[in-house]
Amino acid sequence: MIRILTPLVALTALTALSAQPAHAGKKADYGINVGFSPFGGSLGLGYHHTKRTTVQVVVGGAPAMDAPFKLELDGDEYTQNGGSAWMGFFVNHRPFTEAKWLRVNTGVGFGNIEGTVTNDDNGDEYAVEFSENPVGYLGLGFGAGTAKGMFYGFDIGGLFTGGPVITPAADNEKDVLEDLEDSPFFGSVLPNAQITVGYNF
Repeated sequence: MIRILTPLVALTALTALSAQPAHAGKKADYGINVGFSPFGGSLGLGYHHTKRTTVQVVVGGAPAMDAPFKLELDGDEYTQNGGSAWMGFFVNHRPFTEAKWLRVNTGVGFGNIEGTVTNDDNGDEYAVEFSENPVGYLGLGFGAGTAKGMFYGFDIGGLFTGGPVITPAADNEKDVLEDLEDSPFFGSVLPNAQITVGYNF
């Protein structure tokens, strides 16, 4: 976890320090962007209501694929495989006049995340599905201003869900199911980090 968080914190600091000039130009009316996060790629369209407030609609998703890391439970390793499809509506507000590079991002999303968790040793498989709608989102953003021209940003936050439905095979162990339900990867709050590149016009 530390190996993941360290570069994210460094990127956050670099973005915050270097994004300030992006707000110095003339305000644009609209923006378009692409994003990359653990929940897949995304395409967003934004309307800059003011220099400090942007309303966005975003669609995104990812095909089913194996996660780049293994999940370990009680000494056993598990392979995670999952995909997603979603749409969200968000409001980005910049609360500080002298620090418009800092955003509060909140919104709602609709869609689903489906996947499996498979024991690498015995092949036991558990289906995991997040399908309750809508879900809430709250986070902080750095960069991605309202001035005309290219922009980039970095966001961190959390998806607030009703939690997943985890379905084991009939002969799977009950304690493994309980361990999965207690794992932060399958909780009711899913952490998110996203890099965004776009153009305001």
